[in-house]
Amino acid sequence: MSCNDIIYLSARLNKYEKIETTIETYICMFVYTYCELKNPICFIDDHRNYCCEVSQASFKDEKFKFIPDNALLAAGVHLVLPAVKATGGRTFIAGICAVLRWVIKANLVERPNHYSEGLLGFRGGCLVACTESSLWTKFCELEMPNAVSKTQNQDSIKHSRTEIPPCLMLVIAVLLSLRYIEPSPTEIPPCLMLVEAHLQRPVRTHNILKRKLDIAKEVKKKNSTGITIDENSKKDSNVEFTIYDENSCPVNGEDVSKALEDLVITEKSEDFSLHHNYLEGIDLTLADMIVFPCVHYLLKLLSFKCAPYLPHVVQWYKRMLKDQRIKSAAETSGFSLKNIFNQDLEVETDSIVVPEVDKDSLYKRDPSYTKMKIKQKSPSRVLQLLKESNIHTVRETGYCTRLEWEDLPPLLHPAQGDLPQKRIERKCQQIESMVSATLKVAVEGQTIVEFCAGGGHVGLLLAYLLPNCKVILIENKESSMSRAISRAEELKLENIYFYQCNLDYFKGSFDLGIALHACGVATDLVIQQCIQQSASFVCCPCCYGGIQNTHLLRYPLSKKFRDSTISYEQYTLLARCADRTEVNTPTAEEGETCMGLVDTDRVHWAEENGYDATLTHLNPLSCSTKHNLLIGRSPKWKCKENK
Repeated sequence: MSCNDIIYLSARLNKYEKIETTIETYICMFVYTYCELKNPICFIDDHRNYCCEVSQASFKDEKFKFIPDNALLAAGVHLVLPAVKATGGRTFIAGICAVLRWVIKANLVERPNHYSEGLLGFRGGCLVACTESSLWTKFCELEMPNAVSKTQNQDSIKHSRTEIPPCLMLVIAVLLSLRYIEPSPTEIPPCLMLVEAHLQRPVRTHNILKRKLDIAKEVKKKNSTGITIDENSKKDSNVEFTIYDENSCPVNGEDVSKALEDLVITEKSEDFSLHHNYLEGIDLTLADMIVFPCVHYLLKLLSFKCAPYLPHVVQWYKRMLKDQRIKSAAETSGFSLKNIFNQDLEVETDSIVVPEVDKDSLYKRDPSYTKMKIKQKSPSRVLQLLKESNIHTVRETGYCTRLEWEDLPPLLHPAQGDLPQKRIERKCQQIESMVSATLKVAVEGQTIVEFCAGGGHVGLLLAYLLPNCKVILIENKESSMSRAISRAEELKLENIYFYQCNLDYFKGSFDLGIALHACGVATDLVIQQCIQQSASFVCCPCCYGGIQNTHLLRYPLSKKFRDSTISYEQYTLLARCADRTEVNTPTAEEGETCMGLVDTDRVHWAEENGYDATLTHLNPLSCSTKHNLLIGRSPKWKCKENK
C-alpha cells in the first residue's frame, strides 16, 4: 500500500468545464477530499451514467488527469470502476468499499495518526466484509448508489425546469392549482426508508458494553461535580442515550444519575439504550461517508414535503454537516448545500408515496438474512422425473493425481497459509486434485484465472508450475488476498496478478477459469464467464443449497433439464438435498445422488455451448463431502491441451 497507488474513476469533462461523474465517483471524491488523500487520480470516460457534477477548479492539481479509455486496459485495470492499481502493477482493487478502505489504509502508512483512521471503525472492521456475505456492505456499496442512478433516471423535474420556459411553467402551476392537471406523486426511494428504519433500531457495535460503562462513568462524574444531567446536556455530549425505568418509561433530569447508580449494565441492557448518532452507532465511520452523498443527492431531488417522513435521516444528515471537515469536503466536492429542506418546487406534489420496507433487513444477523432451513422433503419425485427423461449422472476418473510436495518450495504447502492443522491433509488433497486436473487442460502461454481464490493455494501452485502462463487471483476477502500477496512475494513469482474484488467486477479476458469450492451460484457465474470468454474451466462446486435464480442466471441451466419439465421449485429442492452429504448419515447416499444431478445439469449446459464437458471427482473422495469436479474444454482450446 502506498500514496502512489493510482485511483481510476468514471468521469468526463463537459463544455462548461465541469467534471461529470457517476455517483460512485462522487462518493470517492468526497471521501478523498475529507481524508486529505494524496493518491493520483485518473478519470476515464467509460460511458457510464453520469448523474453528478464536480467543479474542475477544485481538482486542478497535477494529481488529477483525464486519460482515454484504452489507457485503462493498457494499465491492466480490467475492472468495473472505481478501481485502484497498486504500485508494482500487479495488485488491483475494485468496489467502492474495498477501494476506499485500501487508499485510507495506504495513507495511514505515511500518516499513522491521521483522523481518517477512525473511519475504518472498531479494529479496522468497517465494511471489511464483501457484498456477497454482508447485507450492510451490499447496501452501502450497491443499493444506495443504484437508488441514486434509478431516481436520477426517473426524475424529470430537474431537466424540465431547465428546458421549459418560465411562462409555460407559470401556466402549468395555474392549471395545477385549478386541478386541470393531476399532480404527480413523489415516491420516497425505498433505500431512504431503510435508512430511516435503521436509525430507529437499537445500536449494535462490537464494544457496546465498554461504551455504555464509559458513558455511565462520565455521567456519574458530572453528577459528583454538581453538573445537572438534562436532555440538552445529553445531546451536547458525544453520545445520546436513554435510561428506562422498570415500567419502560424514559428517565429524565436528575433521575438519570440515580437510575445509573442502581442499574446493572450489560451488553444487551434494554433499560440503557444508546442512540444512533451515526449509521453504525455512536461513531462516524466509512459507512456514513459513503451513504451521505447518496442521501444528499436523493434529498435534493425530492420535494421538501418528504422530510417529515424521514425525521431520523434528516437529523443524521444535519449532524453530518455540523462536522466542519465534512461540510468543507462536501462543498469542495460540488455538493450544493443551500436550502435543501426549504426548496420550493415550481410544480407542487400533493401526494407522497411511502414504500413499505423490511425494517430489520440491514442487520447481518436478522432472521431475514438467515439461510432458510432445508425442509424435510423427499426429492424422490424429482429423481423420478429426471429418470423418465433419461437424465443420469456419469462420472469419469483419472484426472486427479498426487503431487510430490517434497519437490516443491515449502512456501507452496497449505501449511504456510494459516490453515488449522486438522484441515491441512484434506486441503493438500483438494489442491493437488485441482492442480493436477488443471495441468491436463492448461496450454502454454494461457491466462489462467482462479476465481474465489481465498489464500491462493491453487493459483500460487499453478503460477510456479506454469511459469509461461499468466495467473490471476480474484478474491473479495481482504485478509485472504493479503496472505496470497505475501506468499507470492516470498516465492518471487512474477507471473501472478491479484484482483481484490467480486468476480463480476472483473472484465478481463482469459483462457482458463478455475474455482475450488465457489459457493452456490458463484460456481455457475464462473462457468458463465468462461463460456462468454470461450475459456476452458475446472470447477469444484460447493454450497448447492445456495443455488437460486439471479438477474444473471436462471435454473435449470441446461435445455435438457428444462425439457424434463422439472420446475424451478423442484430444482431448488434437488439442490438443497445435494447438501445432505455428511458422512455416516441416512441421507448421505441420497445427497450424493442429488449433488451429481445438479452437476450433470452444469455438464449439459456446457455441452450445449460447444464444450467437451466431464464430471469427475477429487481424489480421494474423503478429502471433502463436496468432491465433484467439473472440467470443461473450450472448443477454442481443446485441440491444444497439454497431454
